[in-house]
Amino acid sequence: MWETAGWLVATPQTVQNDLLRGQSLEKVSLVVFDEAHRAVGDYAYVYIARKYKEDTGEGNPLFHVLALTASPGKDGEKIREVLGHLFIKHVEVRTEEDPDVRPYVGEKLISWQEVQLPPAYRDFVNKVKGVLRLHLQALKKMGHLGSADLSRVHKRDLITLQQRTQDYDTMSAVAAALKAHHALEMVESQGMLAYAAYLEKLEGDRTRAAHELMKQLPKPDFSLDHPKMGVLIDLIGKETKGQIIVFSHFRQQGKNIVAALTARGVDAEVFVGQKEGMSQKKQKEVVERFRKGAFRVLVATSVAEEGMDIPSVKLIIFYEPVPSSIRHIQRKGRLRGGGKVKILATRGTREQAYIYSSRRKELGMVQTLRRMGGQSLGESHLIVPTPGQTRLDLAPEIKVVVDDREFDLAKRLGDGGGVNFKRLEIGDVVVSDKIVVERKTTADFVSSIVDGRLFRQATEMKDLYENPLIIIEGQPSELYTHRAIHPNAIRGALASLVLKHGVPIIFTRDLQDTADFIRVLVTRESKPDNGPSIKVPKAGTLREQQERLVCALPGINLVLARRLLDHFREPLALFTTDIKGLQEVEGIGKKKATLIFEVLRKA
Repeated sequence: MWETAGWLVATPQTVQNDLLRGQSLEKVSLVVFDEAHRAVGDYAYVYIARKYKEDTGEGNPLFHVLALTASPGKDGEKIREVLGHLFIKHVEVRTEEDPDVRPYVGEKLISWQEVQLPPAYRDFVNKVKGVLRLHLQALKKMGHLGSADLSRVHKRDLITLQQRTQDYDTMSAVAAALKAHHALEMVESQGMLAYAAYLEKLEGDRTRAAHELMKQLPKPDFSLDHPKMGVLIDLIGKETKGQIIVFSHFRQQGKNIVAALTARGVDAEVFVGQKEGMSQKKQKEVVERFRKGAFRVLVATSVAEEGMDIPSVKLIIFYEPVPSSIRHIQRKGRLRGGGKVKILATRGTREQAYIYSSRRKELGMVQTLRRMGGQSLGESHLIVPTPGQTRLDLAPEIKVVVDDREFDLAKRLGDGGGVNFKRLEIGDVVVSDKIVVERKTTADFVSSIVDGRLFRQATEMKDLYENPLIIIEGQPSELYTHRAIHPNAIRGALASLVLKHGVPIIFTRDLQDTADFIRVLVTRESKPDNGPSIKVPKAGTLREQQERLVCALPGINLVLARRLLDHFREPLALFTTDIKGLQEVEGIGKKKATLIFEVLRKA
């Protein structure tokens, strides 16, 4: 098929699998990526674009990429990441208001409807809030939170705290707080049925946190109900034209909505993802029946936010708003032929903030793209991650390796010396075979404490380099202003880095000051014709020689080399395994496993 077809339309996973089996893209003159915002992380788009660049060769006029998306990213950094992964050098921006687009899209009337909780229902919600507040106060007393204020402590703060802690009491306290937070979300934004279903699930949970919470949370009161369901039913009853899609974040609530609509004689079906229990075959059947008009209302989770095109849909209802600008755009994008979008939000809850947040992010996204539009996004503007090392030939007397995601820093360093781009596993800048630098803003430093990255990074840097260094941009006092985390936790992290891990900390004013400081380090350490290299042990014992051998594989540092040898026991077993076997080792993802496999197996 690859040899005879003029056009190929396929899923990214299918193309990636063909490429892994040896298929070349050297004769392909255009690759079109739909929903291009997915080109991040290990998604297949990233590998396909890189392989296309490899196969056609640098500067080949045959190389063309067209990337399409309604939601490229929440900010400039995310957008540039997508552009870099797909090798995009020019951006065109179009909205529904542009004259060359307007004739092809129907008018969308977007509005949000505020739902007021009755006093009795609000009193019930306040009881659940009281339980959550108790658990936040417990975490504050333990020194893990700087505040127990519900408006300041977000769910993501609790999740990151859960990820970084290993203490049993803390883990139990965080688990209880997260469960209480979810209970509040159910009753506050979904309704009493959803709250009751969650409590029933909680009752089967054998953990200490669940057992304690069941004694504290109020029992469901079915004489009360969230008015949102009534508002939804009323909206659907008044809509006389076309079909309707209702988006619900939670699968169980989607089922509740379908039951309520069916009880009132409305033809409705639920549509959820495969992870939520619906097979791919069943999904196709439901979509096809909806397309043919077999039922009027499709109640869907996030699985329907992309790729569904039903021209007869005239009304989209968000049962709850979403804070993500990408999901907000994708949801309303299901309305292809014009119609109405209604967003339901409960007054006095975070749902109201979500509406403003997603709208603000969407406007910011368009403004960022407008600034990029029409300009050439070549190497002076854009990170272009290539499989090998990209050299900026500036001043050969100074050579430094900078992670290709730190483009702004590299640009400033480039003003005074030669810079090499490379995807670094450890650190942001390699100054010499002795010195590696990890750069963080004050906000990133605090976040890395919460999510557990900080000490892992410190350990890995110390394992590979004699003189690791962390640079924090900003004033030390700023560390205590970013997150709901106790100041003593930040002080403890600083002390642990210096005293336990042996990693010095330097504060700089801003990015330019960081670049100036690194330039001083580079000047002191650089030697003619001797660029920085990754430190590996000198060959001595058999094990050390094996480690050195494995370190020569792409993307493998000393830490990963040791893991691979521990897993396979000998290099020969490592060199003869397949991609799946490589992925069994911690830290070896599909992308890295594929690169290793290609180096070992391809001529």
